[in-house]
Amino acid sequence: GLYAVSMIPSPEFFAAPENRMADVVLPLLPKWLFLSVRDPQVMLAYTGLPPGDSVPWHIWVRPVFWWVVPGIAGVTATIFGSVLFFKQWDETERLSFPMAKFPLDMLETESDGIPTVLKQRLFWIGFSLTASVIIWNVIGYFATTLPRITLFDQYSFKIIEIGRYYPPLYAKIQPLLMGLAYLCPTDLLFSIWFYNLLNTFKVGLLNRTGFTVGIAGQPAEAGSIAALESHGALCLLVLWSIWISRRNLQTSIRQAIGPRSEDTGVPVSYRTAWLGWLISIGVLGGWLVSIGMSLWVMFLTMIFLFACYFGISKYAAATGFTFIRPAGGKGYGIFRMLFGTGSLSPSSQVGSILLQDNVFFGNTLRTSFPVAVPHVFKLLGEQLKRHRVIVIALVLAYIFGVATASGSRIFRSYSEGGLNGLLVTNDMQRLASSIPFIEGTRVWFFDYQKTAVWLFGAGEAAILTLLRTRFSWWPVHPVAVAFPERRYVIAIFLVWTAKTATMKLSGVRGYRRSIPFWYGAICGYLFGIALSSMVDAIWFPEQGHFVHGF
Repeated sequence: GLYAVSMIPSPEFFAAPENRMADVVLPLLPKWLFLSVRDPQVMLAYTGLPPGDSVPWHIWVRPVFWWVVPGIAGVTATIFGSVLFFKQWDETERLSFPMAKFPLDMLETESDGIPTVLKQRLFWIGFSLTASVIIWNVIGYFATTLPRITLFDQYSFKIIEIGRYYPPLYAKIQPLLMGLAYLCPTDLLFSIWFYNLLNTFKVGLLNRTGFTVGIAGQPAEAGSIAALESHGALCLLVLWSIWISRRNLQTSIRQAIGPRSEDTGVPVSYRTAWLGWLISIGVLGGWLVSIGMSLWVMFLTMIFLFACYFGISKYAAATGFTFIRPAGGKGYGIFRMLFGTGSLSPSSQVGSILLQDNVFFGNTLRTSFPVAVPHVFKLLGEQLKRHRVIVIALVLAYIFGVATASGSRIFRSYSEGGLNGLLVTNDMQRLASSIPFIEGTRVWFFDYQKTAVWLFGAGEAAILTLLRTRFSWWPVHPVAVAFPERRYVIAIFLVWTAKTATMKLSGVRGYRRSIPFWYGAICGYLFGIALSSMVDAIWFPEQGHFVHGF
């Protein structure tokens, strides 16, 4: 909702003779998705309302509605797709679902009704360690000479420079991530920190030597090479996941077309899940065509979107990492590097760029719904029965979230002035920088060298997958190649070290006994955030203090 409100009036507002958006981009944009700043009521969203005027809500209904349509299609596709794959992930592959295990363990009680974990000394030790850091900083809000503990500060302030040509690492400590990561299998933890450390030095070496790939005039440098490699690995993992799910999918199809009494799908029948998924995909595809995409571009875009969100859903369930982001995001950057722009119509390019914006399903780094749905199913456990209320509740939750977020942003923009950081979007820069490609003065063509790098990434993931299926001791999981993430390498390394040492010294029993410590660290961190927010609301309402970030 926040992103939609920022996007809707932006193209015309930020169009200028210097960026030539009015000549090249605006004629290609669907009018029903945007508002014109030539309307004084729209312009007031940037400058603020005069005293006594009311917010013109009605002009926002149409564009917000049409931006919400693909979001709802994505939500329902996620729900029905999760129905089709959940049994495979839960019963056959036995993914760990850390984000579901944590609240379930926290709610486990004995006869006295008190959660068992709260009776564990280790829980309170972990709680004290994280809460005390934030409490100390909260005291510093009043005692300004008290030095601040920066342990949990934003990753951009925790940079570790390796060298001039090397991407930095970050000494970011994130208790939420680390506590959930402790529930993740050690091979996944090892793979993530080991590969990303290796990838950091690989990218640095490519930068240092100036190595590029690509045909003449369209070279890909180190960062793009790594992205192509990782995206190839992601697509291979998605294909492999579908392949090993084939029996479960065949069963779901057989039950969907068979007698309803034999359909075991939950929380809706497999028949409903398949029909709902196909309709959702059809609605999303129709929306993409309506904003200007050609059929073949729409088809490939849908494949890339499926790979992105399927990968996020499954491997968030396997690792508990909500931050995982596939290289290439929603796919257009990879699409353009592989296939070029020569065969893309101007409207297909504009539509593809709009889809990359955070309006559709948010930023892939912080997307929540595809991650949440399988965990909701896991949380329900034996209570996951066939009931349409579950699906309806999830859809309504999304609609309520969009409505409240967009409504609050519209109100604040008219009240405070959107130019005060509320309606300023960087996505117009993405459109403006693509104008040479859109108008055809600069053209990229199909690139066999970049395709070879993409295929190399897929082959790399295939080999690692084969090694894991043949040798139980093989330590490297291909998921690390598909989801490169440097910001939390050190945090994950610390968790892997702690878990490995615990398993070696105390075995499985010691590992299980140590889990309350990490739950305590999560709860202490959340308590500190709540305390800081309350203090800010009472004593620092106009200023606030940083307490939590990615």
